[in-house]
Amino acid sequence: MKTISLVLIGLIMSLTGCSHLNGSAQTHQQSKSAAQSSCEKATNADTSMNLDMIEQLIASGRMHAALAHLDNLQSNSLYATYLRAEALRQSGREKEAAEQYEMLLPTCMVGEAHHGLGLIAGRNKLINKAVEHLTLAANNLPVNARVRNDLGYALLLQGDYEKAQREFVTALELDQDERLAETNMMILFLITEQQEKAKSFAKRINMDARTVADLNAQATAIRAQTRTR
Repeated sequence: MKTISLVLIGLIMSLTGCSHLNGSAQTHQQSKSAAQSSCEKATNADTSMNLDMIEQLIASGRMHAALAHLDNLQSNSLYATYLRAEALRQSGREKEAAEQYEMLLPTCMVGEAHHGLGLIAGRNKLINKAVEHLTLAANNLPVNARVRNDLGYALLLQGDYEKAQREFVTALELDQDERLAETNMMILFLITEQQEKAKSFAKRINMDARTVADLNAQATAIRAQTRTR
């Protein structure tokens, strides 16, 4: 049986106290291919190898070690800037992270920059701003499943359920192993009281009853939040 331990994205950090993107190794990996395809990761093999090592530190949650190695590397590459922004964001230094992401806005990593800024806005409950940044991220990274899922969740918090569902479906079709999109789709069905669809979807993805109950409680909390907005 599949157990999803309240793996909601960072946008709802203030609502549930549980964040997946707060330690987003998967987000980082999703963004990596887009960044490397359009931007040179490094100018030499040694720097590239060091950035690979820093990626692994971030993926394993060792943000302070990653930042120390970035300081030691002293690389001015766009990808090093991106990694620094990711490590700063995931270690709670959001203001410094935003400054790094903003440096990437006029570059070929504009999509990654808007994604990071959107997550920071969402975590600070600036939902409209989060939607704005994440929409721009999706426009620049249209086949990135994690970006599409994160945009969907921001739209969900905004109360735009139809658009949110489209983003979740897109994320799931882009990556059938996108567990966050599955979870968020369930929340959407529960928020909109589509019980039969929720039951059918839970069965299809093998979601256990306890997880469904947990998500139903969160759906109730989100519904209350959107009504007061």
